[in-house]
Amino acid sequence: MSKSKRILFLDFMRVLALLMMIQGHTTYDFLDLSIRDGNSLGIQVWSSLRGYTAPFFMMVSGAVFCFLMISQEQPDGSNPRVKAGTKRIITLLFWGYLLNFPIYVIGKIFTRDGLDRFLNIRVGETLITIFGIAVALFIYKSLQSDEEEAANERAYIRHLFKRGGFNKDIALKARLLNRRFLRNEEHKKRLFSSFFYSVLISVPFLIISSLLSVEEKLRALRVDVLHIIALGLLTIMLVYFVSGKRRKLMALIYFVLILLFVGIYPIVNNVDFSNLPIFLSSYLNNFETRSMFTITPWLSFIFAGALMGLWLAFEIKRDNFEKIIGFKLLGIGLVLLLLSYFGDKFEIYYYGRSYYWHDSPNLVYHRMGIVMCVGSFMAFLSLFIKDLPLFLKQMSRNTLWLYVGHLVIIYQIVKPIIGYRTRFDVPIVLVFVITMYFLMYLQTRVIIYVQKNGGYTALFKKWVLRRKSKPADN
Repeated sequence: MSKSKRILFLDFMRVLALLMMIQGHTTYDFLDLSIRDGNSLGIQVWSSLRGYTAPFFMMVSGAVFCFLMISQEQPDGSNPRVKAGTKRIITLLFWGYLLNFPIYVIGKIFTRDGLDRFLNIRVGETLITIFGIAVALFIYKSLQSDEEEAANERAYIRHLFKRGGFNKDIALKARLLNRRFLRNEEHKKRLFSSFFYSVLISVPFLIISSLLSVEEKLRALRVDVLHIIALGLLTIMLVYFVSGKRRKLMALIYFVLILLFVGIYPIVNNVDFSNLPIFLSSYLNNFETRSMFTITPWLSFIFAGALMGLWLAFEIKRDNFEKIIGFKLLGIGLVLLLLSYFGDKFEIYYYGRSYYWHDSPNLVYHRMGIVMCVGSFMAFLSLFIKDLPLFLKQMSRNTLWLYVGHLVIIYQIVKPIIGYRTRFDVPIVLVFVITMYFLMYLQTRVIIYVQKNGGYTALFKKWVLRRKSKPADN
C-alpha cells in the first residue's frame, strides 16, 4: 500500500474534524441565544452534531499519532516521531494554558503590589520551582539533541523499560552523576542553559501566580481539549516505550485504558476534589474548575483512536485496504451503537432513570460508534476520491495552529470589538462561518510560506538584511 493512500485516508478524517471544530465554535459564539438555546429541529440537529466534534477530533489525533509512531519506527529501534511528539505535547500544553491565561495580569508585575509579591516569595518555593523546571528543560534538551552521547542516553533510558531493566541497572544514579558525566562539555552546556532559562521562567511565573485571584487561577488552570490531547499523546508514547515491539501488549494496554477511563467516569464525575491543588483537580472534574474537558471520559477517545491507529498499521499491509477497513469500522461502530442502546435500557431498568446525558458510559460508547461509522464512510470514500485539494490537505496538517488561530480571532479580536454579548441571526452567522474558513485558509498559506523559508527567524533575518542593503543599492 502506498504512502499516499495512507495519508489520504487519515487526511479525510482530519479535514472533517477541522471543519466541524471551526464551524461549531463560530456558530456557538455568534448565534443569537434565543435561537441557539431553542428547541427547533435545526438547532437540535446542530447541537447533536456538535457533540461529536471533540470525540472525533480526539480519536483522529490518537489514531494519527499512534499510526505515525509505529510506521516511522527505524530498524535500530530509534524513532523520529518521539522527537516530533515531544515537541507536539509541549506545544499543546503551552497553548492550552496560554489561551486560558488572563494576559492583563502581566501588567501587575510592574506595580507596587507586584514588587511586594516578589519580595514575599518564599525561598524554598522558588528553589523547588527553579529545580523542577530545570530538570524538565534538561530532559527535553536531551531528548531533542542529535548528538551521539544524547542518543546513547536515550537508548539507555529505553533499556530501563525492558523487563528486569530496573533490577539489572541499579547504577543509573552513579552513571548520570559521576565525574565523567559532569566533565562532558555538552552536558555542562545543557545543565547551565537549563538552569539559566529555568530562573528566567520561574521568577515571572511565581510573581504572576501570586497576583492571580482565585477566580483567575481557576480560569488559567482549567483544562481544555489541548491539555487532554497532550496528556493522551504522552500516554501513547509511554505505552509505546513500555510495550516495545510487542504490538499485542500495546493493543491490550490501550483496550484496558479505554475500559478504565470509561468505567470510572461516573465515579470521578461525582467526587469533590476541591481539596486537591487546582492544577490537578482541574483534570479530574469540573466541580469548581469549570474545565470543559477532563481525563474521564475524554482520554478514552484518544486511547480508542490509538487502538485504531495500531490496527491501521497492521491492516495497511493487506490488499484492498480501504474496503477491508471500511467494513470492519462499520461493524465495530454498529456494535458500539447497539451496546450504547441496550446499556441505556439497562440503566433505566436497574436505576429507574437514564443517566445518558449526564455521566453515563453509554454516551461515550455511542460517540465512539458514530466516529467509527464516519471513519467507515471515509474509508469507502477514499476508493473513489484519490486525492484531496491541496489547500484542504495543508489545512489538515496544521490543525493545531488553525485551532489557536480561530480562537484568537473570535475571543481576542472580534468579540472585544463588537462586544461579548453581541449576537446575530442565522444568515449573518453563516457569513461568519464562511469568513472564518477563508481566514483559516489564509493562515494556512502563511504557515506554508514561513515553513518553506526556514521559519520566522530566517524570514526576520532576510528582512533585516534586505533593509540594510537598500541604502547601499541607492
